[in-house]
Amino acid sequence: MRAGAKTLVAAAVALAGCGNLDDVTTVKDLRVLAVQAEPAGFLVDLDNPGAAASQALQATLTALVVDPRGQGQTVTFTGVACPDYLSTLQPLEGEATRVCPAPDSTAALPPPFDTALATTVLASADQPGMAAPAPPSTIEYRPQVRYGLTPSQLALFFSPAATGDPDLDVAIAYDRDFGMDAIVDLTFGLGGESARVLKRVVYWPLLPPAEVPATFSEPQLPNQNPRLVDLQLFRNRDATTGDPEDPYPDAAPTMSLAAKDHLYLLPVPAPDAAERYLLRARNTQTNVVETVDVARELLTYQFYATAGTFSPDSRQSELSPILTSPDGRVHVDSEYQPPKVTDLPADGRVTVWVVVRDERAGTSWDSRTFSITP
Repeated sequence: MRAGAKTLVAAAVALAGCGNLDDVTTVKDLRVLAVQAEPAGFLVDLDNPGAAASQALQATLTALVVDPRGQGQTVTFTGVACPDYLSTLQPLEGEATRVCPAPDSTAALPPPFDTALATTVLASADQPGMAAPAPPSTIEYRPQVRYGLTPSQLALFFSPAATGDPDLDVAIAYDRDFGMDAIVDLTFGLGGESARVLKRVVYWPLLPPAEVPATFSEPQLPNQNPRLVDLQLFRNRDATTGDPEDPYPDAAPTMSLAAKDHLYLLPVPAPDAAERYLLRARNTQTNVVETVDVARELLTYQFYATAGTFSPDSRQSELSPILTSPDGRVHVDSEYQPPKVTDLPADGRVTVWVVVRDERAGTSWDSRTFSITP
């Protein structure tokens, strides 16, 4: 949904009520909570889309993989990647899953699209990548891969010249207006379990001056990942304002179930986390592609814990026209609800994560560990 809508990348979650499922915020076994691309996005010069050096188009992708049962074991991973090129060429037409095509699909295409759209293997099945836990954790992994479109691919997909094929010209015009993505498909394995995730590497058009609104006087910059500068822990929430209050003095506090302690987790983004940017959108009334000056990027926060749950499971930095706030104010904290005494971890320690995503595929996260006593 790149034309006429902002891109929001979110994790797929199981809906409550579908059987006896765990709460989406509780991480009990192998799970991928997020994938970060660094850089978070690229700008393509429309006058010379193939001018950038290959290395300048490559992103380092870091996955946040968690397994509370991992206990220091090594996680293995494989991956494939490809351009997500919007084309009416057979046999890619009607491919609803939007995953990387099989080799026989691209081999049937005419040059140069046969090689330009081919799937790249990032780690082969017989030689998978391997990652140990990220110290000092024994349950959190941050495996990395690198991928990016090549200068020749960008020159083809963002070509300023007509190809002579009407279908291709429409697709390329679409890329030049709205940009395109590369798909990275990663699969992780540990202890007989597996987890799969898709991540997009985004290439946006660097708009010419004539298409930049007069209100936008700053330089066009690639998207940056939204950083978190702190995760703050509070004991209470003000009954009138809804704001968390009474901070825990210790960064790794101990909650007491007997004392009925409460904990509220507040993510604190960096001042520049919600960026101003330009969005290309199609005016549904005039059917003309226009440039919109977005004053502040939407940030979405998702909460996870190795034991217990969070309510709500996600927050966002702007009021939603659908899910409105009762007091008309933005709140981004979430209440941690500890597990029952019988479900407490043996050592009483719980790790929590907050994943923050912007609406242009930027991602970041932070974590805290605290203790719970009966």
